[in-house]
Amino acid sequence: MQNLNTKNVSIIEDGLKKKTGHYLFFGGKGGVGKTTMSAATAVWFADHGYKTTIVSTDPTVSLSSIFNQHIGGKESVPIREVKNLCGININPNDAKGVFKSRLDSVINQMTGALGADMISTPCAEEMATFDQFVNILDSKENRITVFDTAPTGKSLRELAMPFNWAEFMKKQITESKKLAKIMNMDESSLKSLEKDKKRYDMALGVLRDKNKTVFSLVLLAERLPIDETKSAINGLSGLGIPVQSLVINQRIPKKSIEGNAFLSERSKLQGKYMTEIEKTFATVEQKIVPMFSGDASNLDALRKIGVILYGK
Repeated sequence: MQNLNTKNVSIIEDGLKKKTGHYLFFGGKGGVGKTTMSAATAVWFADHGYKTTIVSTDPTVSLSSIFNQHIGGKESVPIREVKNLCGININPNDAKGVFKSRLDSVINQMTGALGADMISTPCAEEMATFDQFVNILDSKENRITVFDTAPTGKSLRELAMPFNWAEFMKKQITESKKLAKIMNMDESSLKSLEKDKKRYDMALGVLRDKNKTVFSLVLLAERLPIDETKSAINGLSGLGIPVQSLVINQRIPKKSIEGNAFLSERSKLQGKYMTEIEKTFATVEQKIVPMFSGDASNLDALRKIGVILYGK
């Protein structure tokens, strides 16, 4: 298996010479280690002198725990123990508030027809999270931005929904004078939607650009994570976003198996699924991260994982 450093880091470093921003996304099923891999990646780049920000879009976890400091969702904060690294933890409820405020002129006109409950729907929450994500992509401050995304299904909805929503609304308002009249939408509202459509299209363009973005999926050598990885690759492909690497996490080291019947059986099962992973995802770069005997979320462990993924 190739070291992720052989291709992905070289792409990023070539681009950095041109002074463009670069983005690394980690997705996958819940509980497979996305936050750990994201944090290890962010620390690795920061340690190598790149101005780096790690962004969590997963509402079920917090970067605050892994870096032992409060990391909120309104602005990025410096990570105290890692030079060149900042963090931001997008909270869907906070993002929804920002989204509602920014689109207030549009929402106020729409609520008359659709009702105030629109802004409290899961649809609006995911759109709000993505809207804040687009703001981060718009930022020119960072050379490297690492995204720790929500579990795959939610991530795909967040990626797809804003584009569909903006295009649908623009089409309906443009083509249907009746709808525009019912919703009391004026030209400024249409311009606001068109502006958002351009922002979302820009974001999708960044995600599709292999010279700017590396999208990695994290999985375990188990049936459900493998199936979800297949589904994620298909879903992302449908959006035109290529998956460039896989990280297979928590592989049991051979040296720890001797004399332990339980670990021996688990290792055999992992071996069976590793064969399936290698064949099924043969065209995607793969890297194995072994199971650690201790906590894998402290800085020492994160730096060890960074070396496994990207080299020294």
